[in-house]
Amino acid sequence: MAAHRTRSRTRRSTWLWGAAGFLALAALVGAGTGLYFSERDARQRPLTAGATGHGRIEVLADVEKTDPDERTATVQLSVAATGEYADPDGTHAPAKDVTVHTNSALQPEVTFAAEGVGGVKSVVVPLESGTSSDYPFDRYDVSLVVATTIGGVLTPTRLVLRDEDPRFTLRRAAVVADEQFAAVRVRAMRSRSTFIMAWFMIGAMWAIALAVLLACHLVVRQRRGMVWGALGWMAGTLFALVGLRNAAPGSPPNGCVLDYAAFYWAEALIALSLTLLVFYGIVTEHDHGGPLPARGGGGAVRPRRLRVRVRRPAGRRTSTRG
Repeated sequence: MAAHRTRSRTRRSTWLWGAAGFLALAALVGAGTGLYFSERDARQRPLTAGATGHGRIEVLADVEKTDPDERTATVQLSVAATGEYADPDGTHAPAKDVTVHTNSALQPEVTFAAEGVGGVKSVVVPLESGTSSDYPFDRYDVSLVVATTIGGVLTPTRLVLRDEDPRFTLRRAAVVADEQFAAVRVRAMRSRSTFIMAWFMIGAMWAIALAVLLACHLVVRQRRGMVWGALGWMAGTLFALVGLRNAAPGSPPNGCVLDYAAFYWAEALIALSLTLLVFYGIVTEHDHGGPLPARGGGGAVRPRRLRVRVRRPAGRRTSTRG
């Protein structure tokens, strides 16, 4: 009866732990999904500035790519017209050719043909501040100035700026606009997903490095000599962290905050542990006269017993074990 109760209690405890683990997993998945939708909704909220009247030219600007290495932001422009500037067919296409004037040094003017629907032109604007070596805390100011003309005459202009780069999040910094032009300055910072991944990499690098250091300490303390499995694992970890570092989202440059916060220190600790373990293993096996036999149970290695022969004066040969 007692054995049956013990088995029932054990079975019930197993089910409880399993249910708790499933609920914890479901909570983590739900939290991650909620974070994704929150970031997506924030990115899909446009920034607007400029004319608010019924008759105007709307310039839709989608920030497609922010490149810290080139210090540029690529913006795709398209136009839509309302009121007297729109084509009568109701498609919001401009009735006449529209020229969009921007602050881009390479494309100061882009022209959209009349009655054109879905036309897209790309312009490149500079990043005004920030440095990529601050990754993942780097931030950049981006300014976009637009004005539209039809036949050389300024028209009411409204700018609608949208964030389409998943690596960065745009925050409004300043807006200057009137009926005939719109200027928006935004601050581009790393997205929430990039922050999460960067912090995970920092924690993982430190955890792996401390695990290697602890393993080295245990092998040395137990006087195991050359443990080839441990040496191979440490050497593999040394190069695996390089691949992890290169997988950082956004391809940060060498010498960024991520490197100084974790990567350099982790590589140094692993290399030092590996070198120390090899040196200590060589010294230990040299003192024992050869490789140490591994104990079947996986515990500490016992030193090899030596047989010493001693000659007695009477000529009788005995042996002792040391």
